[in-house]
Amino acid sequence: MAKKKIDPEEVAALTKEMFHAYYAGDLERWFSYLCPDSIYIGTGEPMLFGGDAIQSHFKAFQGQTAEVVEEEYYPIPLSDTAAQVCGNIAVKNKGVPFIAVTHFTMSWRLINDELKMVHQHNSYEYTQPEARGERGVLQMDMSTTQFVRSLLLERPIGKHLAIQSGSQTVFINPYTVLYVQSQRKRTELVGVDKIISCNSSIGELAKQLPEVFYPLHRSYLVNTLYITALRRFEVELISGIVLPIPAVTYTQVKQDLKLLIKK
Repeated sequence: MAKKKIDPEEVAALTKEMFHAYYAGDLERWFSYLCPDSIYIGTGEPMLFGGDAIQSHFKAFQGQTAEVVEEEYYPIPLSDTAAQVCGNIAVKNKGVPFIAVTHFTMSWRLINDELKMVHQHNSYEYTQPEARGERGVLQMDMSTTQFVRSLLLERPIGKHLAIQSGSQTVFINPYTVLYVQSQRKRTELVGVDKIISCNSSIGELAKQLPEVFYPLHRSYLVNTLYITALRRFEVELISGIVLPIPAVTYTQVKQDLKLLIKK
């Protein structure tokens, strides 16, 4: 009998199902796929080793609900028995005046022909509600603000980009952009003080941005000036935001980023 193989698209659909169950207040769907060796890492949270430790930490969240407003899932095949899903999911809690965005990387394996979640890494971003095509990032901490200010003082103002955002044209300094991400049928420029929705594709923007912007994968262009840490399958920016690196291109991306950052 042929050995069962992992289906990345099936894993992406399952990941979506688990997140929706989680934000509907039902954590059991997620818990049922944890294995004894599962690892959970989240910004501002303790590193958790083992399915029991993860369940114990999160059981207090059982029953809490939030509305899913945006989501993206990208399956990455690793082998016949392993795959990752990277993406982000934005939710809004009732009575809270901001949107919480979780950028996640979830690793899956077939263990004795059963699909199990073996590793999950979440990082969080909190943004103000959308208005006039923009979504403002909540105020940065002082160290980030000082870093951005010093960076802009070192760089010539240069040419501002004219960005078509809905029916308006927005002029931005590209050096104030942390990263660019593709969001369904639109593109977002995530800046140090706001997020701008853009009518152009991420490929079109890549041709206009300075060479300090690097394509982590098809959905992200990162401003390498703001990278503070490079880890396995992810980079961290000065603001604390973590962006995923696809496993299949990780080695090349790592080499490219090291060269760009040294410049």
